[in-house]
Amino acid sequence: MGDEDKQFDATPRKLEQARKEGQVVKSKDFSTAISLLILFSVIFGLAPFVWDQIIQLYTLLYEQIPNAHLSQVGTTYIMTVTIKCAALIIGPILFVAWFVAIMADFIQVGPLVATAPLMPKLDKLNPTKYFKNIMSVKTLFELFKNIVKVVLLGFIGYSVYMQHIESILMLAAIDNNFAVMIEFGKLITDFIFKACIAFLVISAADYGVTKWKFLKDQKMSFKEIKDEYKNTEGDPNVKAALRQRRMQMLQKGMMDSVPDADFVVTNPTHIACALKYKAEEMASPMLIAKGTELIAKKIINIAREHNIPVIENAPVARALYKMVDLNQQIPPELYKAIAEILLFVYNLKNTTNKGRIK
Repeated sequence: MGDEDKQFDATPRKLEQARKEGQVVKSKDFSTAISLLILFSVIFGLAPFVWDQIIQLYTLLYEQIPNAHLSQVGTTYIMTVTIKCAALIIGPILFVAWFVAIMADFIQVGPLVATAPLMPKLDKLNPTKYFKNIMSVKTLFELFKNIVKVVLLGFIGYSVYMQHIESILMLAAIDNNFAVMIEFGKLITDFIFKACIAFLVISAADYGVTKWKFLKDQKMSFKEIKDEYKNTEGDPNVKAALRQRRMQMLQKGMMDSVPDADFVVTNPTHIACALKYKAEEMASPMLIAKGTELIAKKIINIAREHNIPVIENAPVARALYKMVDLNQQIPPELYKAIAEILLFVYNLKNTTNKGRIK
């Protein structure tokens, strides 16, 4: 089915399935920009600590020169001091870089572990697909985005340079290497932070386009939505057949219970409710069968076949049908009405029994 038929937004189930396969909305530019910004902020904040470590390293190494030869100092000592200093400088930076890289992706996609993207796919080796992707919308957008990055970096570099040009020219009259280092350090820091902020703006646009493209690719056709409904909710025809089967089993169970009823209340033929009452076991009479139209007629016929009293009382029959579920005892609101019917049924049974004795 062509893409033109996919005009419906993806269902939550399809989006969840795509997520399990590793297909999520994620901007690599956002991860890169936020990582660079935080990483350089940490390096900027750790600069005094890094400088102190470098001073200590040179102090520990050069203080040995007047006192002992290199062979006496030993390469083990030199390596140990150097590695310790490098670990203290590089370790925190590497940890922050690793943590920020993970959190940048976590912010975008949340907790996700997907192995599907790692599986080899032969269609990736298809040259036709490769050349088709060269002129795709995604590729053209990436080209445009990279051009914007280059132009933006050039503009930021030029603007930062022009802001510091006077200070740089003044350094020509100063014979101080530390002053040169400080000024160029300020220039580089200014450039990096402004470039990172610009990259964040670009990454926001990239995220929006990536999300739009992802949702567009996940659109579904009417047939796909229908098939998904069948797979999740079941075939409507099968569900209807199962529902009918359950109703038949329920009706059969009700009909089997009617012979145990003490009386049946009707309206007079549209509704029938069969009740059973055992004073020693029940707090109130229990509704064991109910129905309308054809089912009501079946209940009445079974009751008459078993000489069960059939009482015509439309208000009580309607109330029982609406208020009481099967195999549930009647509520207190119906106590008085059912008590009057029970009294009538017991009197009727007593009269019938006396007539048989005579």
